[in-house]
Amino acid sequence: MIIMIRIKKNRRFLFYLSYLVIISFFMLSVLTGCSNQVSEKAIDKVEIKVLSEFPLDFMPLFEVLRVNSCSYEVKEEANWVFGKDLYMVEFESSASIEELSVYYKDLLDSVDEEASFDDYSFEGLIGEQRISVNITDEGFLDALGTTVNISFGVPKNEYAKDNKYFGEYPNDLIDQSFVNSTFRYKYLEDNYYKLKQYSIAYKTIEAPEIVVAHYNNLYSGKDKFKTKKDQYGTTFTWVDGEYKCYVRYTNSVSTDMLLLSIQKSL
Repeated sequence: MIIMIRIKKNRRFLFYLSYLVIISFFMLSVLTGCSNQVSEKAIDKVEIKVLSEFPLDFMPLFEVLRVNSCSYEVKEEANWVFGKDLYMVEFESSASIEELSVYYKDLLDSVDEEASFDDYSFEGLIGEQRISVNITDEGFLDALGTTVNISFGVPKNEYAKDNKYFGEYPNDLIDQSFVNSTFRYKYLEDNYYKLKQYSIAYKTIEAPEIVVAHYNNLYSGKDKFKTKKDQYGTTFTWVDGEYKCYVRYTNSVSTDMLLLSIQKSL
């Protein structure tokens, strides 16, 4: 992935993931009316698409107009929030934020008030599955309706060893070196920007200068290779055929991380 920056209107987000979230690149700036009034012309542009095995029977997308993105993550170890594996979806709805709040709160078996921010950003349970819902009328500049972000863990009996959407992942494209502990594999389909993205994250204890030299030596000759250093670490980007490649090394006081991502057009 090369970094994508989505244009939001001061959008409020609660993300409950325990690792690096790195997205986005390309900007769009098409204004289309207010968030809850959808024109006939706008309706023609809707794209209602989720991952092939997304459980719509478990998590319906209420009054959906357009699915902006959908992802699935598999971790080697469970965390205390969502468990081990996780779906995320962002969509736009013709319903108001109030209607959406009532709908998704009614869908939950219980609401976790301590983990919730307000009526439009809350967490709860369906059975043993943890759900996070964030609803806002501040989405993309060309949003067709109210924007909804939902994250939820999968049942324990569906925990997977491998990410089922990694079937076409080109394993030899980015070298996976200096692994210290547990992998996280995330697959994203972004319908808004028309791309698919594979990401692998893991911890490392290797010295920063060794990590940086390794990826510089391997990929500095690649097309459009760039390296950028900041106070948190070093980023490498390049192009390899139809793929845009990205390595992010984060050098922190407590945990050093490597994030390897590639993206291509859908």
